[in-house]
Amino acid sequence: MSNPLDPVRIAFDKAIGPHRKRQKLVTELKETDVGKARRAQLVTETAELDAEWLEALVSLWKAMDQCSVLREKVGS
Repeated sequence: MSNPLDPVRIAFDKAIGPHRKRQKLVTELKETDVGKARRAQLVTETAELDAEWLEALVSLWKAMDQCSVLREKVGS
């Protein structure tokens, strides 16, 4: 028997990945020795990760909305 929270865990893992990657890029952007070309590349990658993260968050929200365990907890 599978755990009803498994889809939520999977969606969470997919959402946290882009967020962590973005945080690393933002940290690198804050460094003073980053050249213009690298900075532009980091900004582009950050924007792409933001879009990916948003899609993953929507998937997470849908998985949470469909999870019977979470619906029971919210209803309590």
